[in-house]
Amino acid sequence: MSSGANDYRVDPGMMADLESIVAESDLEAALDIFEALSDERRVLVMRLLDESELCVCDLVAIFDIEYSKLSYHLKVLKEAGLVTADRDGNYVTYRPTECGEDVVDVIRQFL
Repeated sequence: MSSGANDYRVDPGMMADLESIVAESDLEAALDIFEALSDERRVLVMRLLDESELCVCDLVAIFDIEYSKLSYHLKVLKEAGLVTADRDGNYVTYRPTECGEDVVDVIRQFL
């Protein structure tokens, strides 16, 4: 077997297609999602939000952590486009976005 620059296990047309995918890929959104899900608590928050819209006060009680820490986790999930928030008086409730629902479908397979 020669070690020439054009020796691929896939045909040259497929190799060109694969190279263009890599060159054109904008992975920032995907990386944001994976980073957001790199914390166990945030994965569990996503799973809980699949069951019901919840406010920070509900989640603070469930996890028994400080409000500020939970708010940080929700901020990360929101910035990744996984949750959205609605204000109702003094309460801010969270629910998964469409992308968040897709993520929860995957999470459910493992939990």
